[in-house]
Amino acid sequence: DLPSHLKLSPAGKALRSLQLSRNSGRSSGAALEPSAPAEELSRSRDRSLLQILSPRLRRSPGNFLRKGERNTTALPTAPPEPTLCGTPINGTLNLSHSNLTQDELMLKLDEDLCKAQLDRILELDISHNNVEMDLLYLFTLFFHMENTLSIDASFNKLTINILDPSSFCEFPSHQLLFLNISNNPINSLDTLCLPSSIKEIDLSFTNISQIPLNFAKKLVNLEKMHVQGNHFIYRAFSESENALPMCTPPPGTVHINAISFVRKEVGTPIESLPDKVKHLRMSNCSIVELPEWFADTVEELLFLDLSSNFISVLPNFPPSLQHLDISNNDIKVISPSLKSLSNLTVFRIQNNKIMGVHTELFPSALKKCDLSKNKVKVLSLTSALEKLEHLNVSGNLITRLEAAGHLPALTSLDSSHNLIPELPDGFGASLPGLKYFNLSGNKIS
Repeated sequence: DLPSHLKLSPAGKALRSLQLSRNSGRSSGAALEPSAPAEELSRSRDRSLLQILSPRLRRSPGNFLRKGERNTTALPTAPPEPTLCGTPINGTLNLSHSNLTQDELMLKLDEDLCKAQLDRILELDISHNNVEMDLLYLFTLFFHMENTLSIDASFNKLTINILDPSSFCEFPSHQLLFLNISNNPINSLDTLCLPSSIKEIDLSFTNISQIPLNFAKKLVNLEKMHVQGNHFIYRAFSESENALPMCTPPPGTVHINAISFVRKEVGTPIESLPDKVKHLRMSNCSIVELPEWFADTVEELLFLDLSSNFISVLPNFPPSLQHLDISNNDIKVISPSLKSLSNLTVFRIQNNKIMGVHTELFPSALKKCDLSKNKVKVLSLTSALEKLEHLNVSGNLITRLEAAGHLPALTSLDSSHNLIPELPDGFGASLPGLKYFNLSGNKIS
């Protein structure tokens, strides 16, 4: 509906910065009078912008919830502006660190004006911007990016605010495999709505405190999951109870505000995990123990990172596990259940409180082991570690290092910063393949 002497000119970053500029060859009969009210000019401008954005706005979650209020009259669209669409280079559209807002992102991914560009996007990076919108609304922008395999939307201001998306949480045929929405204020996964094709998701540092029961049903093809930096904490008291006036407890009273304990009657903060998951990072999550169903559910798990938590007892793990990192916890004893992990090749348990090591409890397939920064006093290297290639026992309290078996595969041994006074006779003969041996910081005289 613009007069012929006016055209859309992108003059700023936000939508409201799109200005109506006059053409030098204007027609006096059609021109707006200078004395025209500011409100009329503003309405004319907003109407013109609406013509460009109307297809997208009509699909927004807000309009999903207000179906009866939608205007069914299709508005004509403005001619494409070549600078508005994001153009991929070799299949990658990199819009990161661009200070993009929600409105600018909508223009760059407009399905009508940018269809040719959208079809060529294999990887989309919109990380480190100022995109502030609901996650479901963000995905309405991706509906027509049918060839996109990877989306990185980390370090923005994405939230999940739709209370019940079930009525419209259906995605067309999609090939999306990787999604990074880490470092966003998502807070809750209860109403998460994503394509089920996703195989890897990064939810790190999103302030979630629970993995709900319906999570596994929504992402049935998920194989890699990152949730580090979140805190799965069970609150012992509800908000209403905390709001009660506090009374001074009698002497000797222990007052507990919060506890990370998963075996509680009302459930665990980790209520479900997809059974196809193979790679799971849950470091720095305030976890005390894993749910009892864990080992029987994630039967295909290969990689597990539980470092920097508060685990005091070695949990049960699925036999499929190949890489286990449980460093920086409170474990005191290596339980016999470790032996059942017949496929385990990498075991990191440094910086715990282990005092004794019985190598016969270690899996026979083990190749790399880090036992540094514990409280081990005696270490006997037996033939049970026949496939072990790298061993780190530095920073313990070892006073006696023994080679009680033949370890032909061991090439690297770090036993520095212990209390070792001497090496026993025949130590070198038991380790014929040793190439790196660190004995610094001991008591050898």
